[in-house]
Amino acid sequence: MNKIIAKINFIFFIPFIFLILVYIGYSLFIDDSAVFNLAPPSFHHWFGTDLTGADVFIKSINALGLEVLTLLIVMPVIYFFGLITGMILSYFSNDRIREFFLNLIHYWVTLPVLLIALFLLILLGAGQKNAIIVMIFIYIPTQALYVYNQLETVKKNEFFIAKMSYGFSKRYIYRKHLFPNIRDGFTNYTLARMPEIIMMNLALNFLGLGVQPPASSFGRMLFDGLSFMYSAWWMWVFVVLTLILLFLYINKVLMVALRGSI
Repeated sequence: MNKIIAKINFIFFIPFIFLILVYIGYSLFIDDSAVFNLAPPSFHHWFGTDLTGADVFIKSINALGLEVLTLLIVMPVIYFFGLITGMILSYFSNDRIREFFLNLIHYWVTLPVLLIALFLLILLGAGQKNAIIVMIFIYIPTQALYVYNQLETVKKNEFFIAKMSYGFSKRYIYRKHLFPNIRDGFTNYTLARMPEIIMMNLALNFLGLGVQPPASSFGRMLFDGLSFMYSAWWMWVFVVLTLILLFLYINKVLMVALRGSI
């Protein structure tokens, strides 16, 4: 497992270090004295400029950094709290309390998450910080439900029944046997939600509820590019290409993780 994590870290971070170096070099190279609004791609502005004269390449790299930062915050939090919540539901044997919380989670799973996110952000106010909080709040119940279902399945195995009959404590069995049994599957399940988290963040920013100007995000850049679909195609084409590369890259990370868990 440690080798897989190390390989994922290598695959995930090395290209971003390269992009940071390119970003720094490009920022020093760019000619700010000759910036025009809606300028097409050129040697001085690789992705062109937008309506305000801002460089689209710089905005794309900043938006990419925002997506990576959002993933690095949301995924560990939903992993930890989903794991703890699911194990608590499975550990305690009070049927009424457990059924009450499980019913709440099941009802929650059936609700349209995007509409819930929009409603919560309207209450909390727009901003990327609030968008991250809302995404964490939305995804934890499904994470907990996955952990609970996996634990309940493992508890039906003969080794669990044997351990209980030999007098081992429930806490010891959960810590030494049940959690290691579901750890890899739950890790892969959480990693597989990266595209879902990105799409949610993209939708919230497209609707103007995430990052606020002058900061940039892919969702906002796509929204701005709709008005210039044909007259300034570079405002949205390079954003779409960057997102496609990001999803292909995430798919590579997932394949490495899944291949290592088989």
